[in-house]
This record gives sequence, C-alpha cells and structure tokens, in this order.
Amino acid sequence: MTSDHRSWQERDAEAELIRVKTANVAASADADRRRREALDAPKIEAALARAAEIRREAAAKAEAEENAKAEEKAAAHKARAEALAAAKAEAERQAEIARRDARAAKAVNIAVVAALLVALPLQLRTFWNPDRWWEVAVPFVLEGLAWVFIRLAEAAIPARRMVWHYIVGVFACAAFAATVNALDGFMHNDIGPIFGIVGGVCSIAGPGIKVVHEFAARAKAGKATWAEKKIAEANAAQAAAETEARKAELTAQTEAKRLEVDARQKTEADKRAAHEAKVAADKAAADAALAAQDEQRKTLYPEAWTQYELILAANPIGSISRDRAWDEARRAAEHRDVWDHYRVLVLNSVNVKATDLWAEAWMTVKGLPVGQTIESLAAKLAAREYVNQTIAEHMDAAGHLAVEELLAGLFGGGGDGGGTPAKGGPKKPHGGPSKGATGLVSIGQEGDTAPRYKDVVEPLSDADLKAARELRDADPDGFSTPAVATHLGRSRGYAKRIRDAINNPEGDQ
Repeated sequence: MTSDHRSWQERDAEAELIRVKTANVAASADADRRRREALDAPKIEAALARAAEIRREAAAKAEAEENAKAEEKAAAHKARAEALAAAKAEAERQAEIARRDARAAKAVNIAVVAALLVALPLQLRTFWNPDRWWEVAVPFVLEGLAWVFIRLAEAAIPARRMVWHYIVGVFACAAFAATVNALDGFMHNDIGPIFGIVGGVCSIAGPGIKVVHEFAARAKAGKATWAEKKIAEANAAQAAAETEARKAELTAQTEAKRLEVDARQKTEADKRAAHEAKVAADKAAADAALAAQDEQRKTLYPEAWTQYELILAANPIGSISRDRAWDEARRAAEHRDVWDHYRVLVLNSVNVKATDLWAEAWMTVKGLPVGQTIESLAAKLAAREYVNQTIAEHMDAAGHLAVEELLAGLFGGGGDGGGTPAKGGPKKPHGGPSKGATGLVSIGQEGDTAPRYKDVVEPLSDADLKAARELRDADPDGFSTPAVATHLGRSRGYAKRIRDAINNPEGDQ
C-alpha cells in the first residue's frame, strides 16, 4: 500500500469538509448580497423617486406646451376671424359708399340738366335778335366755358395742381349768365323778376353743384380717411418702435462684443505680462546665479579670474561663451607656458581649430601629448616598475603571467590603451628583479624602449587624425584603439593617442 492511500472515511470527511466550505462561501456571498441590497436600497429608492419626478416634470412640461400651442392656435383663429369680419365690414361699407356715391352723382346730373333746362332758354331769349341771329351762340359759349373750367378742375384735383382759378372761371361764367337772366326778368314783364331770379339761380346752381360734387369726390379719392390716417400713424409708430428696439439690440450686441474683445485683450495682456514677469524673474535668477558663480570664481580662483576677464575683453561680445572663456582662463592660469605659445598660434593661424592649436602648443612646450607632463610620465613609469618588481619578487611564473595581462590592461601594455591585453608582447617568467633594465622597461615590453617612447611623444599627424575621424564616422561602435592601429598601420600607443584626441578633443589625453 502506497503512502498516499486514504480510506473511504477520510475521503468522505474531506468531501464533507469541501461541501461545508462551499455552503459557507455561498452563505457568505448571499449575506454579502443582502447586505449590499440593504445598503443600496435607499439609493435605489432615491433614484426611483428622482426618475418619477423627472417623468412628472416632463409630463407637466409637455402638457404646458400643448396648452400653449392650443391657446396660440385659438388666438390665431380668433385673429383670423376678426380680420375676416373687419374685411367683410369694410367691403360692405365701401359698397354702401359706392351706392350712395352713384345715387349722388345721378342726382347731381339730374339737377344740372334741370338747371340747364331752366336757365338756357332764358339766355337764348335774351340774346335772340332776328337781325343779329348769331348772338344766340353767346349762351352756349358761356355754358361751354363753364363746363370746360369744370373739366380742368376735375383733372387738376387728383394731380394735386392749383384748382382755385378754374373754379373762379366756372363761377365767373355762371355769374354772368345768372346776371343776364335776372336782368332780363326785371326788364321784361312777360318774364317777370321772379322767373328771372330763378333763371339766374339755376345758371349758378348747375355748375356750382357739379363743381362741389366733383371737388368733394376727387378730394376724397386723393386724401386718406380718418381711420386710414390712424392706421398709418399706428404703423409708423410701430415701425419707429421696432427700429428703436433693433437699434438698441444692435447697440447691446456691439457693446457685448466690445466687452468681450476688451476681456480677451485684458486676458492676453495679463498672460503676456505674466510671461514677461516670468521671463524677467528667470533672467534675474540666472543673472543672480551667474553673479554668484562669478563671485565664487573670483574668490576661489583669483588668477584664473584675471585671465578670464582678459579673455572676455580680448574677444568681441558674443563671439566666445562664458564656459569656453573660463576653460581657457583655467588653462592660462594652470599652464602659463603652454598658454603663451597657444596664444601666439591663435593669433597667427587661420582656419585651424582651437583644440588642435592647444594640442600643438602642449606638444611644443611639454614634448608630450595633451595632459601629460614629464612628471606624470615619470610617475607612471616608476609605478609600473615598482609593480613589476613586486610581482617578480613575490609571485611565481604562472601567477606572473596572469597579473601581467591584468597590468597590461591597466597601464596600456603594448600600446593598447583600450583595456585589452597586449597580444604581441612576450610573456616570459621572471625569476627575480629585471636585470639591466631601466624604468622604461616593464611588463609587456621588450627590446629597446626608444621606439615606444617615440610613439608617446611623436606629434599627431593631421592625416592620421582625419583618417581616424572618417573611421569613427563610418563605425562609431567599433571605434577602438586596435581598430585605429589596424586602420593606420601604427603602434597601439600612437593609435591610443589618436583615439583619445578624437574622442576628447577638449580635455586631457
């Protein structure tokens, strides 16, 4: 029987335990659900109440809109009915006026004919003379002139020309005819004064009635009624009010736009002022920081500060940065001899980089690459010699070989300078201190040291620097001392100097 065998009682107990745990989980979940429902019940009730309130508000709003539409429709219907009733009443009034005008014109025509029938015979009798029968045309001329003046007045009234002289002409002709009839009645007893006066009145009444009727009709047609004047005045007042309201609205809109433009301009001015204040504050802070830095430099490096001021004064404003001027000032303070020669080269060179001139000046004065001096070179060689002797005294040959590779990487054995052991140098065990060797002979070196020292102090060729820069531009990741040595066909010491001069043209090599 295997060790993992369990009896049926154990399996049943385990199943019962699982069932109980499942029931407990379900009960806990149910309790959590009921608790969440109890906690959410007020929120749900509030949400339902809010939904019901929103529905009631929507229903009330819809009902109000329907009532407003119904009232508007009823008002429009009432207005149309009133307009139709007014139009009908006006049409009936105009029809009645037309009927009355027609009856008046008919009565006027009848009166004119009647007056003519009374007055014309009297005038014909007055002017009848068998010896001078042509005088009978005078009454027709008088009546004709009167009717000509009447027609002229009818034409002048609607044209709004002067009418009074035509009316004077009408009544002058009528008065002459009336005078003739009245005198004829007084002079002849068979006619009698009464009939003469009646004839004179008819002579005046006929043209007078016609003039009065035509003048009134034409004046009425040419002028507006009182109601029309009131309507025109009301329309003019309403148009003036609408014009004033529109003018006030346009003025308000213009003022609102002006205020908006002013607010926008003020906001922009505030932003511009804030930006200018920030720029001024930043500039003030930068100036303060520069002033503090200048004060610190002046205090801690007085000699370099003197050179710094001389360099800034010697160069045009803006032609040299503060950082570069300070770097050159420190060079002038710390390496005065090199700086004097460098300044001569700068003044007498054209289209040459300052880094190249500084390297050339350093090499001319120190005889070594930039950053190296006789003291540093002697210290380096002494340290290597000391380590070489210590290893030879205290380590066996096998350990010596391992440490030699390490030291070659640390001190640039074989001219590598890139952290890789020298592959061309001999690896021989030392049984003791080197014999007959000077400080220039150390681990990883053999033979005469003159060629290696020549690579250390030999000036860098411009052609080699150019070729190395092209190599770096072509493959930046693979730019190393071995690659430069292979590409130029020179030693690794020289290749290391070339690499350092390209990678760090401003600093020490």
